[in-house]
Amino acid sequence: MALHMAPPPAARTRTAAAAIDPARSGWLRRRPTPRASLAVLLALGTLATAARATLPPPVLATPDLQLREVGRGDLRWFGFDIYEASLYSPDGRFTGLEPGRPVALSLWYRRSFSRAELLRITTGEWARLRLAPPDASRRWAEQLARLWTDVRRGDNLTAVVVPGGETRFYDAARLLGRVEDPAFGPAYLSIWLDPRSAVSGLRAELLRARR
Repeated sequence: MALHMAPPPAARTRTAAAAIDPARSGWLRRRPTPRASLAVLLALGTLATAARATLPPPVLATPDLQLREVGRGDLRWFGFDIYEASLYSPDGRFTGLEPGRPVALSLWYRRSFSRAELLRITTGEWARLRLAPPDASRRWAEQLARLWTDVRRGDNLTAVVVPGGETRFYDAARLLGRVEDPAFGPAYLSIWLDPRSAVSGLRAELLRARR
């Protein structure tokens, strides 16, 4: 459940990440919608043409990360832009996580969400997809809570997953930190890339073959 538009001029760019499930976010709760209709829309992952976006500067400046875009898409809900997501790999193709091939998922947010909402959505998707046992989910959420903040329009968070190793989080200005558990990265990416993803339309855009 990316990652590009220019970040806000604030001295410290606010960051946050995780899949945005509109059905569970605060702004959407203020717009009551029948549960069934919302589920259908979310499953379709309603998309629009993505903006001209790139990986944020700190990722582009990292010597060991030479990445090419696999695919990208915008997640929208009833005409509201939620975020733009982009997937990257060393050769612009993705068939799964492989040793020695880092993968990046970059999110550029187009609406505001609180850190609490993002953490709740993330752990909820791990539970729904059975991607992590409860103890691992709690441990990872505690680590993410120390890395993430509320997200505002224009904020970025990019996750770089090193298969069998750590996951690095960047915002538009800097490296935020790392989650060292090798099991975390695959679980995080699966929110978007698992065949059961709640944003299946966006998943298809992210995984499209590079032409």
